[in-house]
Amino acid sequence: MPRPTPVADWEQPFPPEEYADRRRRVAARLSTEGYDAILVTKPADIFYLTGYDMVWFHLRFLTSCILTADGGDVAFFDYPGHRTLVETTPEIRNITWMTRESVQADGGLIRDGALKAGLKGKKLAVQPWSYVPHGDVMAELVGILNDAGIDTGDGSLIVEQERLYKSPLEVAVMRRSAEIADIGMTAARDILAPGVMETEIHAALSYAMLKAGASEPALRTMIGSGVRAGTHHSPAQHRRVGQDELVFIDFCASLHRYHVNLNRTFAVGTVDPRWHDLMARSATTIDAIVAEVKPGDMWSKVQDVGNRNTAAQGITEGIWFVGGYTQGIAMPPDWVGEFWVGPRHGIPDLELVPGMVFNMEGQFDDTEGWAGGTGVAYIDTLIVTETGLEVMSRLPRTLETV
Repeated sequence: MPRPTPVADWEQPFPPEEYADRRRRVAARLSTEGYDAILVTKPADIFYLTGYDMVWFHLRFLTSCILTADGGDVAFFDYPGHRTLVETTPEIRNITWMTRESVQADGGLIRDGALKAGLKGKKLAVQPWSYVPHGDVMAELVGILNDAGIDTGDGSLIVEQERLYKSPLEVAVMRRSAEIADIGMTAARDILAPGVMETEIHAALSYAMLKAGASEPALRTMIGSGVRAGTHHSPAQHRRVGQDELVFIDFCASLHRYHVNLNRTFAVGTVDPRWHDLMARSATTIDAIVAEVKPGDMWSKVQDVGNRNTAAQGITEGIWFVGGYTQGIAMPPDWVGEFWVGPRHGIPDLELVPGMVFNMEGQFDDTEGWAGGTGVAYIDTLIVTETGLEVMSRLPRTLETV
């Protein structure tokens, strides 16, 4: 008896019309930038176009899809070990199974799919700027495509730029992700006490968010207490929180892979009052941004206002970072893309339009040995609405004593 094809029997995050519109908008961008199609290999972009959510993108894997500039269904390429995953992803209808024998073999199947799509003599965007596949694998694949008469160019940011502009349905998911982030931070705050291990704090916030419907974030949660409060990019350790210490907590809630970043610092007991003053002054930066920046302004104005307010508050000494970057779909090992509040790496400045979501950080290191720890910080995520910028968290960003 033939194996019946399984189908998704749970509610999907988005309806088919949403994915069709995404593909249409990416296809339009392809045409604008002079491409006839794109070979999508970046996991976050694959997810955006198809809803395909897989946990192990190996450096040699060529899981990918081709979207042509006519915006039709994608041609998907994956491995037989993911058969059930593919079958229960409703937006994948045209599948080619690869072998994992070699890059040459699998690249040949992708080449054949591109030729079937009529791309011989045409220009195909590829995505070399990504964690996966490995650069050597991508270079070999590009060579296979070029040898078949398919012209290629770097389109690494084509889909990511379209992802900047969230649809109403995406905005709804991100708002729920923000609510879950507050749930997680509240759970972390409630467990804080002398003797609690940093890993216990991590467990409390993770459990609370998972129970609320979230999944694992793309970047590991950062927690540091006392002497570790200023470590910034450090995961929780087996250090126990001491009396009269700072505790730094930075994480993302991830709902359907849509990330909302939240960072708060707490004082367990009494710390140097200058920490409280620094955080109170720093917190006004978000207020200034919300008051001064409107839709239609350039994104860099957020950075300019942040820099100006930080200087006006007299707290530039000890800055570790004041700035931000886009938020949205992300896959391990990172939740940060290429679009920053203060443009960098040659990425152009962009106009703020409703549906854009980004975080804004105020992080400061100890320079004088203040009692309590080695640094403090907050991070808030903001969304651009029709009328202005809105802070997505409802939690205070000042230094709260517990």
